[in-house]
Amino acid sequence: MFKAKHWGVAAAMVLVAVGAMASNFRAADQVYLPISGHIQGGSSVFVSDVFISNLSTDTVVISLIYGPQNGKNETFRTFPNKITLNGGERKEYIDFYPTVLPDITNPFGVLVFNACKSGSTTQCAPDPVTGENADFRPISVESRIYAIPVGASPATSASNGQDMPGIPWYNFVSSTEASAGLDKVFITGFRSNTGYRGNLGVVNASQFSTTQLTATLKDGATGNPVGTPKVFSLPPLTFEQPNIAGAFGAVGSGTNLYVEIAQTGAQPTSDAAGNGCPDGCPAYLAFGSLLDNQTTDPTTLEAQYSKALNTLQIACIYSPSDAGCSLKVGAKTLHRAVRH
Repeated sequence: MFKAKHWGVAAAMVLVAVGAMASNFRAADQVYLPISGHIQGGSSVFVSDVFISNLSTDTVVISLIYGPQNGKNETFRTFPNKITLNGGERKEYIDFYPTVLPDITNPFGVLVFNACKSGSTTQCAPDPVTGENADFRPISVESRIYAIPVGASPATSASNGQDMPGIPWYNFVSSTEASAGLDKVFITGFRSNTGYRGNLGVVNASQFSTTQLTATLKDGATGNPVGTPKVFSLPPLTFEQPNIAGAFGAVGSGTNLYVEIAQTGAQPTSDAAGNGCPDGCPAYLAFGSLLDNQTTDPTTLEAQYSKALNTLQIACIYSPSDAGCSLKVGAKTLHRAVRH
C-alpha cells in the first residue's frame, strides 16, 4: 500500500486526514484513537462509542493497545485478538470499554487498533526493518466521546459530546520531518473567557521513545506568544489534556487564540533499535476541545500543518505512479512508531 511519507512527502494532516491516497482517507492497518474513556468526572460519566469498519474482503482480527494518562504511574497495555470483523463488516460499540476491555479500571487514554488477516501464519509479526507484513489489513475507526449523568444508560441518556476520529499511523507528526517543514502543527479556535474554556490534548504516538513537546499559546491577530510555553514530557504511548488557562497561565483577551506544537526531544527506549527504531521513531498527535460554558457542549479542534503542499507533493498523494514519486532521490521509508 502506498504511503505518502514513504517518498518523503509528509502530506496528511493530523485529525484532518488527507490520506495517503485519494481513496484511502483514514484507513490503515494501524489506527490511533487519541482519546477515549469510561470515567467519572464530577456529576457526569465520560464514555466512548466506537465504530470500526473492515475495508478489506478478508476476515480481520483486531488487537488493541491502551495507553494511559501521563502521571498515573501506568504503562501501556496490549490486548491481542479482541475483535473480529468479517470482510466488509462494520461494528458499533456503545460504551466501548465495558464491552471490549472491561479489565481496565477507570480507563481514560489512547487506543491503538491493529488489524491482521484472520489465520495469518505469521500472526502479522512486523518485519524488523520495515515494520511491514503482507497480512496487514486496512480498517477505519471513528468515535464519539460524550458525557452522561452518573447512573444513566449510554444507549438512552441525553448526552453532550464530540467526534474523535481515528488517525492512521502514517498521519502522526514527527521531528524527523523538520527538513520538509512538517514537524510542527497548530490548532486554532481556542477561547478562554466567561463564555468558553478550552483543553489541549497531546499524545506521544511512539512506543519506542519518551518525547518532549513544547506548546506555545499565541494571539491570532498578532502571532505574539500569550502566557508561558508549556513543555510536556510524555512516556511511550501516553497523553495529557490540560485546560489552556492552567497550561499557559495568562490568556490575554481569551479570544482568537491558537496553539503551536513542536517536538523538541525524544529518548529511545532500550528495545527501540531491535524494533527498527534506533532513533525511537519520534511521533506525536495533538487535538483541542472547546467547551461552551453555558451548555458544556464541546467542539473538536483539529491540528494542521502551516506549510502548504506543492504541486508535486499533491501529485504524489493522488497519482504517485504518474508523478514518478518512487523514483525520487532521497526517498525514505517511515517506520511505524508502534509495534503491530
